[in-house]
Amino acid sequence: MIGTITAFLIAYWFYKSAEATGRNPLSSAGLGFLAYLIPCIAWTLAVTPGLRDAVEHNPGTLSGLFVNYAYILTGAGCAAGVKFLHFRQAKP
Repeated sequence: MIGTITAFLIAYWFYKSAEATGRNPLSSAGLGFLAYLIPCIAWTLAVTPGLRDAVEHNPGTLSGLFVNYAYILTGAGCAAGVKFLHFRQAKP
């Protein structure tokens, strides 16, 4: 649920940035959504199973919280990087 809300917030962030810079808002929102979603899915499929296995051996730590929500941080970081590259101004 938190990941879905974050995806829509990132899409909205890209949409408003596109409006402010005169770019196509709908395609920019789609770019933001995919820039968040693809790393989230990759993280969930590639990294999370190994982390969950490690947490099962030491269940009393805060690592479990990290394992459950690390994909959100990964996706948001990738989306922020894509936003920086997509909306940077070209130098004349």
